[in-house]
Amino acid sequence: MSDQPTPSFTPRFIMSERLIHWSVAVCFVTLLLTGSLLYFPALAPVVGDRALIVEVHIYAGFLVLLPLLLAMVYSPSHSELRLRLLELGTWGESDRDWLKRPMKLDGPTTGRFNAGQKLNGAFFLSSLIAMCLTGLVMGLYIPSPLSARQGATFLHDIGFYLMTIVFLGHVIMVIRHRGSFSEMAFGKESPKLEHRVVKRQ
Repeated sequence: MSDQPTPSFTPRFIMSERLIHWSVAVCFVTLLLTGSLLYFPALAPVVGDRALIVEVHIYAGFLVLLPLLLAMVYSPSHSELRLRLLELGTWGESDRDWLKRPMKLDGPTTGRFNAGQKLNGAFFLSSLIAMCLTGLVMGLYIPSPLSARQGATFLHDIGFYLMTIVFLGHVIMVIRHRGSFSEMAFGKESPKLEHRVVKRQ
């Protein structure tokens, strides 16, 4: 019988992180679906009450970043949640090494996220902020001249296509790496993550 203590594993995602992720995800998917219904004329028969779809789209746009904003504003600066969220924006030598590797999926990480996941998070955060701002201009919530509204509409459309492509890529990666989904959905540790944690210890 071994006298060595059994290693304890810290969950990759705590409950508050998972709630923020899924709250943002629900709002984002709502924006994606309602935006598609409004953008493509061929889907007009499916829409039915277009005014209702517009209203749902606007409310989802106002709510999409609210969970993250509340967490950053009201969490103490050294709380576990705040530190975990800030980890996505922390870069180190291991992240730069990861980007240089030809096979990046199993590259070294500086913590819970590899450099690709951090870039994905940065893209979605900046894109959601840009989409919210352009949406406010388009909806006349920010009074602007016609040229500014046209520019905002163009950027909103480009953002829609880019975010759809990246979101589909994210879904594909989740399907390929189901352990990550279990960690985010149920808080379960994947064998691969446990091995990585034990190795660092």
